[in-house]
Amino acid sequence: MRLAMPTGTVFPSLQEVGAQGRDFKDYLKERCRQRGVSLHRLALLCDLNQIYFYQSINKNKENPPPWVLRRAAPHLGVAYVDLLIAAGYLSESDLHDWSERGAAGYEREERTGD
Repeated sequence: MRLAMPTGTVFPSLQEVGAQGRDFKDYLKERCRQRGVSLHRLALLCDLNQIYFYQSINKNKENPPPWVLRRAAPHLGVAYVDLLIAAGYLSESDLHDWSERGAAGYEREERTGD
């Protein structure tokens, strides 16, 4: 499934980004372009060192860590959990399990260590 933007440009859905192994960094850059924010500006908005952020996007093989995605999500206009899915930190089955068990089940599990 593809999401059509008002400009007529077609972007992959978040599920496609994660499921097809599409480069998350390209997705992130495209979201920045969509929002009219440069990577440099996004780093400033997220209160991140610009060099660290640039290298985490352009040089590293791994995706940016979850704490960076948490800071970036509001400035990219997406939910944090959507970025986690797109980056491969969460899967649809994780969300399904969570919704079936509920947050209380996970809290109990963390306390008991099961």
